[in-house]
Amino acid sequence: MPKKSEEKRQRIKQAALHVFAREGFAKARISEIAKLAGVADGTIYLYFKNKDDLLIRIFEEEMDAIIPRVRERVARGKTAYEKLGIFIESHFDLVESHPDLAMVLEVELRQSDTFIRTPLKVKFKEYLDIIADIVEQGQSRGEIRPDVSASVAKQVIFGALDDISQNWLLRSPRKRRLSDFAPEVKRILLEGICSKRVAAEEECR
Repeated sequence: MPKKSEEKRQRIKQAALHVFAREGFAKARISEIAKLAGVADGTIYLYFKNKDDLLIRIFEEEMDAIIPRVRERVARGKTAYEKLGIFIESHFDLVESHPDLAMVLEVELRQSDTFIRTPLKVKFKEYLDIIADIVEQGQSRGEIRPDVSASVAKQVIFGALDDISQNWLLRSPRKRRLSDFAPEVKRILLEGICSKRVAAEEECR
């Protein structure tokens, strides 16, 4: 795609993100997105089939960038406890630094029929599997309790992060930074699944 066309496409995506986050996906109109992007309504259809397609492309392209970035950060941790802590911090950092994107991905998208009807859940599962992979690797090294299910652990950990993030996103005004919650969240969530040895070591830090 020519550079100018790609720039226009990205402008439309960013405008859509802002409108979806502000108005909600159901109420958002193509005309609003076009106006904010500085293009004619019909121009949007040169790049995206419809509003649903716009939402799908935003999710796929953003997750394609987010997942490897989070995996790279997580890989810097030495223990499962550290890796899971980095995942928690990374998720909160993402939400805090890109609230429009987080609002669309965490609130609007998952409430829409578009998410339910399409294979987008595969990409969502890939993100959650970062947690499951850490848990399984930690179990092989004796850092995570063997009686913990990686499948359940990823749902519990992400469920907590998701709920805290959504409450923060929907709160106005936001009196605290989302990242301020990370230390307490790590302590509550991780000390329950780590082996006694690892939990004791982390407690002594």
